[in-house]
Amino acid sequence: MNNIDCISGLFLLVLGIGVFLVSLTYPIGTLRTPGGGLFPLLASILLMALAGVITIQAFMKKQGGITKPFFSGKEALKRVLIGLVALLGFRYFLPFIGFGFSTFLFVLFLTKYLGHYNWKVSLLFSALTAVAAYYLFQVWLKVPMPTPFLRF
Repeated sequence: MNNIDCISGLFLLVLGIGVFLVSLTYPIGTLRTPGGGLFPLLASILLMALAGVITIQAFMKKQGGITKPFFSGKEALKRVLIGLVALLGFRYFLPFIGFGFSTFLFVLFLTKYLGHYNWKVSLLFSALTAVAAYYLFQVWLKVPMPTPFLRF
């Protein structure tokens, strides 16, 4: 059993339970009119689920089930730095080309160059993610986004 993964999983599970309980003290609202507690509630449920996955995987490693690391030791720092540069690029392109197109480019870069997917899968996933993010944030939640300097 990988002790670090077990400790991390259990810590995140406890953190998720704490956020879940605190989020119940805020108004949750509905999906059409979300309250202040809806996002922390959903985020805590996701956190608890992922913490459960980490903990289960840690126990499976003990039994020889999962052995491949997420990042290999040699390329871990390089991949993290490339991801950070892509995130900074997303942040600085956002005011110039808009939310939808910068999201498309960001996800395309991550799927193609960090995920090593082929162009067809990368383009399809990027387009679907950009459309879903646009409708989630700008149409459904009505989050104001910066007006792009360059209009496409």
